[in-house]
Amino acid sequence: MMVERSAGASPTEVIGLLDLVCELVGATSARLLIADYSLRTLQHVDAGGPIGDPQAIAGTLIGRVFMSGEIQVQGSHPTVALVPLIEGSSRIGVLELDFDEWDGVVPELLEPLLVVFVMAWLVKCRYTDTAARARRSEPLSTAAEVQWDLLPPLSCSTDQVAISAILEPAYTIGGDSFDYAFDTTRFEFAMVDAIGHGMSAVLMSAAAINSLRNSRRAGRSLTDAYEIVDAAIAEQFGDSYYVTGLIGTLDLEAGTLRWINAGHVLPMLVRNGTYAGPLHCMPSRPFGLGGSVIEVAEHSLQSGDRVLFYTDGITEARSSDGSFFGDVRLADFLVRASLERLPVQETVRHLADNILKFSDDGLRDDATMLLLEHSPSPT
Repeated sequence: MMVERSAGASPTEVIGLLDLVCELVGATSARLLIADYSLRTLQHVDAGGPIGDPQAIAGTLIGRVFMSGEIQVQGSHPTVALVPLIEGSSRIGVLELDFDEWDGVVPELLEPLLVVFVMAWLVKCRYTDTAARARRSEPLSTAAEVQWDLLPPLSCSTDQVAISAILEPAYTIGGDSFDYAFDTTRFEFAMVDAIGHGMSAVLMSAAAINSLRNSRRAGRSLTDAYEIVDAAIAEQFGDSYYVTGLIGTLDLEAGTLRWINAGHVLPMLVRNGTYAGPLHCMPSRPFGLGGSVIEVAEHSLQSGDRVLFYTDGITEARSSDGSFFGDVRLADFLVRASLERLPVQETVRHLADNILKFSDDGLRDDATMLLLEHSPSPT
């Protein structure tokens, strides 16, 4: 019944599917809360759009549900069940369900019903602005609007790899971007940082990301992809503009990481709860400046290894006293997160919070990160 109703629902009717969820699990009512772009607030939304003020994720019970992915219950007779909404490993928000009677047992139908609802929400919201409005807790710049529409989901996990990314400042992001894709044997990724700020930087990063996607989907090599995006940036923007970046591929079973450094900051490796240093690759010139690939670096990742790809806005974030966030502080945070077994999604979210608190006068540059954890299947 749920599948049939979701297939026939119009984009503006998808939230109405929650009435059926309530009927089938014995709840009296439901409230949908969607996470904002920065993953710091949850916004109540109905068919007409956002309702009321956003609720903070940090320090709240509903935030704990969102972060942990575990159901929490408030009160008894009546009872409110707080249920995380997750697509695969990508967190969407939280559903509040009201029950007049609660026997302490989660209804068997709840999980499959919410899987269908989340999929319907993601598909139907391509045809309406409801979700996009719900995701903003403050005004979004035009440049950031372009950039967020360019991005893949912030998180994804398989049996072999878990990745999570975040961009700051979320509502005014400019020239930083990332992309990734899975196939049966590989994880392919890119991170770019365009010179400048605002819309001009976004247009360059969009050109770079889409050129790289085009090469990836055509099955081209990393070297070919580098040369194609380099030519595209030079042709479209001229020789005084450029984009730094990293492009690479991870063999999901063997753990072999192959990548090209286009004038970008080196990624960091954490292994066995210890900072193992940066992964080295001789830099080729940034995209748009002309040149050939200097090195396609190759590294063997072990089970449990974490690699952070990031832009220089992370380490160059500056506090009001003039000190930089720096490599040492970043490496220390990554090690502590690994030792505490903090999931990759929470690691990048907490790191972003730390950087924003450190930069008490505000970020001077975009700060973007993508954290990868390799966990190959046992042989």
